[in-house]
Amino acid sequence: MNNNPVLMFPTHYLGNFILGLPWVLRVAEDYPNLTLVIDARFRELTNTVIPPSVTIIEYPRQRLKEPGSAWSRLTLYLGFLRKLRKATSDCIIDMEGERFSGVLSRLSGAKNRYGPTGKNAHRFYNNPRALNYEKHRYNAFGEILDVLVTGKAPANILPYTLGSEVREAVKGFLNSKLITQPFVVIHPGASADYKKWPVEYFASLVTQLKSQNLGIVMIGVGDDTRMIEAIAEQLPSIAIHHFDQLGYPELVALFQKAQFYIGGDSGPMHLAASAGLDLVALFGPSKETIWAPLGDHSRVLRGTKACGKDCDAWRCKFNYHCLTSLIPEVVFGAATATRVAIDMRKPAFANETKETNP
Repeated sequence: MNNNPVLMFPTHYLGNFILGLPWVLRVAEDYPNLTLVIDARFRELTNTVIPPSVTIIEYPRQRLKEPGSAWSRLTLYLGFLRKLRKATSDCIIDMEGERFSGVLSRLSGAKNRYGPTGKNAHRFYNNPRALNYEKHRYNAFGEILDVLVTGKAPANILPYTLGSEVREAVKGFLNSKLITQPFVVIHPGASADYKKWPVEYFASLVTQLKSQNLGIVMIGVGDDTRMIEAIAEQLPSIAIHHFDQLGYPELVALFQKAQFYIGGDSGPMHLAASAGLDLVALFGPSKETIWAPLGDHSRVLRGTKACGKDCDAWRCKFNYHCLTSLIPEVVFGAATATRVAIDMRKPAFANETKETNP
């Protein structure tokens, strides 16, 4: 295999990116001069974990969507392609497996192009790979990369290196909110409505958590902010602190200070797990066999009611009661058990790096 393979990984989903990063690091151990193609929005996060020997090329997805002339977008796209073709030698592996990344793989000029079957793969790759997408997505990334690396699966906890300014920003936030006690990070939002636990349930849960003298820090922007505001409106006497410094390195720094995390199936959930944070994940239609957070200290909760056989993520005649039948008291019980487990854990395990192979 060529000493400088290219990994095509321009996903814009934070969860996918986090689940694939351990495998990128594993490839970098054997191919330190590889080239990694990522979505530009993940550049700061990538810099905290990927070795400097790796060449990083940013796919300018967001800039290509911004207003402007067709000529300016074409110039931007061609500039990206020039960088890609300059970096490409004889091997490119498309970890993303979408049509646009398949097109980019074909245009890279690589002699050997690997990518998942499906979505007209024969047009893009001369080495299509049949992956098992019924198993955890972490495993699928390992399958597509086994042409480069084999053996023991990499650790799911990532070795983030954070700058002092990032840590100071989080320290300043905690000091400004007078948060000195242990605190829980809660992410009430998600990328889709069917993944969102009800606002009134979060309000009830916060009340129960606050009775244990826990600080409450909520994260999110956009629609998540509206959910946080709605929760706070129901709890006028409880201090809910909104951390909106949502650079990914800052989130990692916050997670490293927190006691544990609660939230639905989302990118921040996977980011929290990758930072080594204990967490309680609230799942509805999402398949935990594919999307569960990794790590020995991650708990996945579901409601007591199962969805119908014809239900899926896009339609459910029961209004997603697989999630809404998960009541706050059950989540509080899991949170309490998580805190007990943390207290019982020996200090020697606090910074343990665990190998995870779902």
